Parts: sequence; structure tokens; C-alpha cells
Amino acid sequence: MNQASPQTHPPAALARPLIVRLAPPLIALALVLFPLGWLAEVWLPFGAVADWLFPNAWAHAVGHMSLFGLLGLLVLVAIPVLRRLPGVYIGLLLLAGVGQESFQMLYKGRLLLFDDTRDLATDLAGGLFALALVLAWERLRRERKGAELFSQPGRHGDG
Repeated sequence: MNQASPQTHPPAALARPLIVRLAPPLIALALVLFPLGWLAEVWLPFGAVADWLFPNAWAHAVGHMSLFGLLGLLVLVAIPVLRRLPGVYIGLLLLAGVGQESFQMLYKGRLLLFDDTRDLATDLAGGLFALALVLAWERLRRERKGAELFSQPGRHGDG
């Protein structure tokens, strides 16, 4: 018979087709890699919005952290095994950050500078924040589930 026990069913998130699971992080990766600075230069309405959103270096850093935080969250949800492989996760984020800076370098026509390495650091900070958030959420869920097991009637002689 082809009946699987409840323990052998994959979690709902992993039961979806791979392309459906990977679509959100791949879309976020495309957004991260796209040279938004170039777009701001060639499309003036977008440039005005970008200048309004990121008027100084601090706002620019927050933008980098936010983009990579979002990318990190989506990757960690789509590929849960990376939660247990932080080195691989950080390596992938670093690769995405180098890719982003490389695309910027192409349209700017110059080599990487100090600002670009600072951008990589803020990218990683956003990704690390995402990892910490996901791990904290996972731990909270485990603790709640454990607490619910002990509070159910009929367990441990109280029912």
C-alpha cells in the first residue's frame, strides 16, 4: 500500500514545487542585482524617488540592509536547510553582494572602492539580521510547541 504515516509527510512549505518555493527569493535577487543607480540616472522620475528615499549615506546603508534583509528572509524561508548552514548562507549573500557591486561597477565604469566594501558590510548586516530573526522565530515556535505539549489535559497525570 502507498499510505504514508503522518511523520513521513514533508512540511507544507517543502511540499510545494521547487520553482514556486524559489520564485520569491529569485525575484528579490533580481531586484538586488539590478543596477538601481543606473536606472535612477536614465529614468528621471525614478531618480527623484531614489534621491528622496536615500538622501544621504545613512539612508543608503539602510536601503542596502533592507534589500539584503528581505533577500535573506526569503532565502531562509524557501531553503530551510540554510538555517543550519550559516556559513553557506553568508557565502551566498556575499556572492549576491559582490554581484550587485560588480553590476554597479560596470555601469559606473570604475573598480570597486571603499564605498563598495562598506556596502558589502551593510549587505551582510542585513542578511545576518534576517538569519537572527528567523532563528529566533524558529526557537520561539519550538518553545511554544513544547509548552503546549505539557499543558494539554490528560498528560502527566493531571487529567
